[in-house]
Amino acid sequence: MIAPVSYIQPLTTLRRQRVLPVEGQVLVKLGETVHSSNPVARASLESRHLILDAARALGLPSERAKKLIQRSVGEQVEAGGIIAGRRGAGARQLRAPASGQIAAISESQILLQVSDESSLLQARVPGLVIDIDPGRGVTIECVCAWAQGLWGNGRLGDGILHLVGDKPEQTLTADQIDMSLRGAVLVAGICEHRQALELAAQVPIRGLVLGSLTTRLLPVALKQAYPIVLTEGFGNTPMNADAFKLLSNHNGDQATINAQLSNPLNGDRPEVIVPIRDSGKPPQAIPMQSFRVGQVVRVMAGSDRGLIGEITSLLPPSTFYPSGLHAPGASVRSQGRDEVEYPLANLELLG
Repeated sequence: MIAPVSYIQPLTTLRRQRVLPVEGQVLVKLGETVHSSNPVARASLESRHLILDAARALGLPSERAKKLIQRSVGEQVEAGGIIAGRRGAGARQLRAPASGQIAAISESQILLQVSDESSLLQARVPGLVIDIDPGRGVTIECVCAWAQGLWGNGRLGDGILHLVGDKPEQTLTADQIDMSLRGAVLVAGICEHRQALELAAQVPIRGLVLGSLTTRLLPVALKQAYPIVLTEGFGNTPMNADAFKLLSNHNGDQATINAQLSNPLNGDRPEVIVPIRDSGKPPQAIPMQSFRVGQVVRVMAGSDRGLIGEITSLLPPSTFYPSGLHAPGASVRSQGRDEVEYPLANLELLG
């Protein structure tokens, strides 16, 4: 079984290809250093229309799907904005593939007129341009500390990392935020208070990295102009120890918060990138692999969600669990606890 991976790397080399959807113009030179917000390529896109099928995206009959369309004709939508579906973590949704305007709605089908705003391609990662594909895009290389998250609100920003508290379960509250944090990227364990998110926007901060966010604050987080990355997802799970240690070690350093939406098709995940200079060129992150003894994993579901441990043995496919499930699994030992058996489907590698 191929294991899903969340990368938490104290030192690694990232290489990112940034490519236009159509032929255009590359705006940077080979060997040039770019910041995450810098445009690296531009395409002159003529107005075009996309037909989006809510029924297919939501897996529902047309009659039911059209009742879940949240937009109206003439409304402007941003790339990644919800067009149809229920709000909430885990709900199936149809999102706009690009910025544009709703031109027409017929039954469960939406006609989206794409605007030219999507023609400018940002680097989204700081680093060195090491390759150019003329007319299409670039490859950027960055030596950095790198931590992936599970959810992001689609924004991009950079600033100085500032830890709020010294524990991964630290709760972020409004009374911890003042004007001295202007331009900072805050790091905390859990946020349960709407006031904290809204006050941070007024300061304003440049980004927020949390372990988890209470589910009812999802609509608030999506509205914020600053990037938000969750390392553990929604709920009240503290930040995992590895991610907290990495960010603690870089408290006071410049970081990029790329809160891009997760895309399982191309592997995009929200992430925190801390550029590191004068460290040579460390290896790139290890690609996907199968589960094996000795790997460090994180529990992704159940009462132990967020727990980190080491695989001590792999269990046969017929292993029975209290839930009634028969599935392959692994015995995991974590600090201060006895070994516990988990289905492999509930585990994720920490790379």
